[in-house]
Amino acid sequence: MKKAVSWGIILGAAVAVVSLLFGLFGWHRTYEMSFVFLAVAISLNVLTVVLCLREGASTESWLSQIKRGVVLGAVASVVIFLSSWLITSVVFPQYFADMAEGYRATFVGMGLSEPEVTQMVAATAATSPIGSALDGVVGTMATSLLVAIIAGAWLRKKG
Repeated sequence: MKKAVSWGIILGAAVAVVSLLFGLFGWHRTYEMSFVFLAVAISLNVLTVVLCLREGASTESWLSQIKRGVVLGAVASVVIFLSSWLITSVVFPQYFADMAEGYRATFVGMGLSEPEVTQMVAATAATSPIGSALDGVVGTMATSLLVAIIAGAWLRKKG
């Protein structure tokens, strides 16, 4: 499980760096970039789980590989939670307010009425750093488990 912990730290640190870059470059203010962030974070998650599972594919049972993926996800989740909270509450304390104002033009472009735009902007601005960090934990754990289930079976057959 030592390798799973190492890979979990790598995943958590990689997602933290991406999060920090999004804040530094102001990409969090662009609605479309939220999908880019998700794609990058999920890709990093899939990549790290697969690489971690490959190390034990020929010697571990499928359940051991699932456990390895879950441990990786749990370790990464701690790093992701802490870094997300730190970035959105300390480093960029206006993160969600800036995001909401950046999203305004997209909401208008979607043809929403002014009251709907105002409601969507208010909801985005009201996002809490803790809530957002918890979303990262849930996403990381779900992705790690799902990838471990699939990749664990596939890698064992291949190995």
